[in-house]
Amino acid sequence: MEAELEKEVLELREQRDGLNQKVKELSAQIRLLREELAEYRDKIAEVRERRNELLSRLKELREKRKALREELTKLREERRAKSLELREVKTAIGGRRVNVERLEEELRRLEWEYQTKPMTPEIERYYVERMNQIESILVNARRYIELRASLEELSERITSLRDEYQRVSQELKSISDEYAKVKEELSALKEKRDELRSKLSSLMEEKNKLREEANKAHASLIEKREELRKVREELKKVSLLLKATVLSRKVEERRKRMWEEALKVYEKYKRGEPLTLEEFKLLIEFDLLK
Repeated sequence: MEAELEKEVLELREQRDGLNQKVKELSAQIRLLREELAEYRDKIAEVRERRNELLSRLKELREKRKALREELTKLREERRAKSLELREVKTAIGGRRVNVERLEEELRRLEWEYQTKPMTPEIERYYVERMNQIESILVNARRYIELRASLEELSERITSLRDEYQRVSQELKSISDEYAKVKEELSALKEKRDELRSKLSSLMEEKNKLREEANKAHASLIEKREELRKVREELKKVSLLLKATVLSRKVEERRKRMWEEALKVYEKYKRGEPLTLEEFKLLIEFDLLK
């Protein structure tokens, strides 16, 4: 019984210690996983911040490109309208080349002559018609020059805006490509983080299960040790009782032998034979001297 209990105690202690060792090993793995998970969380935070920066820049560039497109549309419509007006003015002027300075000089001369020279009604009418004709040509010529200058300015502005639009479009494409890469990187990091979380959760579950088993084994060990202690105490009592029984039997056998010896001495005493001190004590012990 005792040997069997000792074997069970040893097995339970080995089982408990083995489980505690596994719990210790799992705790070390869990600690490393948590450190690795913390590193991935930091990386995710950095990449997410970069993604948000790119997203903000993409929004700015899209808004800027939209504004440029709207401005280009507006300027092109304005250029188209002024081109139509320019053709109309050119048609009004005719195919000839107009020298504005010469016409202005001629108009001033006609106005001065009209105001200073005496004229017949026919000549006066000629002057008025001629001045009106020159003024009409000058108005169209000046408008033609103004429209040409405005169209050149619009063309330059449109070219500049178109170049800016292309530059913004190129930057937008570049940022979009980078954003796609960062988004893909973030997705991969999150996937790895989730894998680590899942692995950590499994290890934690396994650790808790092993710890529970170790606690049960420890409780069983304590219980079995107590049982062994009680058995040993019981065996000790039995052993002491057995020793007492054996001792009692030995005492009884010795007293029996002494009684038989005392009877022999008593016979000597009755015969009047001399007794030794030890023989005399033996008779006294058994109360044979009466």
